[in-house]
Amino acid sequence: MIVVSAVATAVALALLAGCNSDSHTTTNTPTPPAITDYQYSTKAVYAAKQDAATYQAAPAGFTPVFTELVARHGSRSLSSPKYDVLTKLVWEEAASQGALTSLGQTLGHKVDLVTAANEKLGYGLLTVIGKEEHAQLATRLANRLPTLLEGDGAHCLKVETSGKDRANESAYYFMQSLKNKVNYVADSADCYITQSDPSKIDKKLANKNELYFHKTEPADAKYLPAYQAYQSFIGDEDKGVASAPELTAAQEALKALPKTKVMARQMLERIYSKAFVDYLASGVEFVAINPEDGGKTYVHDEVDAALMLYNLFIIGPGMVREAEAQGDEAWDLEKYLTPEESAWFSYLSDAEDFYDKGPSFANSTVTYDIAQSLLDGLFNEVQTQVVEGQKSHVAKLRFAHAETIIPLVALMKLVGSRQGAEVGTLMSQENNEWRGGWVSPYAANIQWDVYQNSDSQVLVKMLYNEKEVAFKAGCEPVAAGSFFYDFAELKRCYAYAG
Repeated sequence: MIVVSAVATAVALALLAGCNSDSHTTTNTPTPPAITDYQYSTKAVYAAKQDAATYQAAPAGFTPVFTELVARHGSRSLSSPKYDVLTKLVWEEAASQGALTSLGQTLGHKVDLVTAANEKLGYGLLTVIGKEEHAQLATRLANRLPTLLEGDGAHCLKVETSGKDRANESAYYFMQSLKNKVNYVADSADCYITQSDPSKIDKKLANKNELYFHKTEPADAKYLPAYQAYQSFIGDEDKGVASAPELTAAQEALKALPKTKVMARQMLERIYSKAFVDYLASGVEFVAINPEDGGKTYVHDEVDAALMLYNLFIIGPGMVREAEAQGDEAWDLEKYLTPEESAWFSYLSDAEDFYDKGPSFANSTVTYDIAQSLLDGLFNEVQTQVVEGQKSHVAKLRFAHAETIIPLVALMKLVGSRQGAEVGTLMSQENNEWRGGWVSPYAANIQWDVYQNSDSQVLVKMLYNEKEVAFKAGCEPVAAGSFFYDFAELKRCYAYAG
């Protein structure tokens, strides 16, 4: 949630001026096309971005010898009771003031339905769609590499997770599906420990150093400075530790954008009276406390209230089956906001993740240096299993979070995450390609397929959300237009020392 304090208002306004300095309109400016589709930022449900039938074939003489995956968990319920709780608290206050519109009178019951579904499923756990996303991802992986995964004998597939419930569930449903196609070793700490409880996983398979690096002090001292720098950059609101001034200023400037307040008021006045929205804008305090860790989320004004409702809305597509299970009444959350409003709040959500976890500021690498342990892990697997010939497992499958994927792809400088924002100029959809729905939707994934020939030359092809993509600029493929890269070239390009 984006929060504004009075302390940095002047800085925020200066940033805002910089953002708007080159965007003056004239009478000759055409009217932009109407926004007709709802936007969900990083809560977009997953869809493979390329038809597997169109993938490039490996160069002659090369066969698949290894594959590895890093995937975000699938669609889930609300991570904790906050967006539903705060939306209901604001609604109850409006009801007590007699400030509900006819549409607004329906919202309280809809929030209750959402809350009931989340409580029944469990906050932060995979929905039916989330389970299906990983089951289908596994099937497509097996279909893509049949000669590697579907041969004779039981294959050793190494599985790791962040240790969090929804990442563990993702691993479980992925592996449950995969066993329909692949004969793999089970109940082996060196490969995969079969789970009896989907949300729990053998602790030997949890790798927080590589998959939960944003909240895990690294065991390897060489990664400690990056971890400490990141913690200093983001701060800790609950502990009263301020974030970096440039981060605070950017977040406040986003909230201070005139369109933010226009969209918030437009959304809320559909539900509440103008007087009540004025009341919110004058300064309020509603709070939700996370029962697990005591973390607090606040509504201080009308923008916060609109953000809570938007964040409640975007959980809907991933919980369609849970909503259907409640009976014939649909949640129908779309009626409380327009596609245009969703697009703006999706942008704000994108921008927050961009600054906190992604490319962030052009003069800094602090938000993604912390992913170096994971990138090194990807390289280590190819180096040891293929180049050095250990061949103890034919796949490394990792299951984690948006906080894992977003810094990783920024560190790798992949399409969608190649450009930071200049300090003093806000990231916008006009000046930056970053979009949460591409960078890290539910079940977002990076896959490396590794090939080798009889001369022991090793090639790597990367899929990002199952689309063939290039490695960063400066890495040369084996031929113009190819998505295959010599592993030695990738080591040079990413300065991997082994």
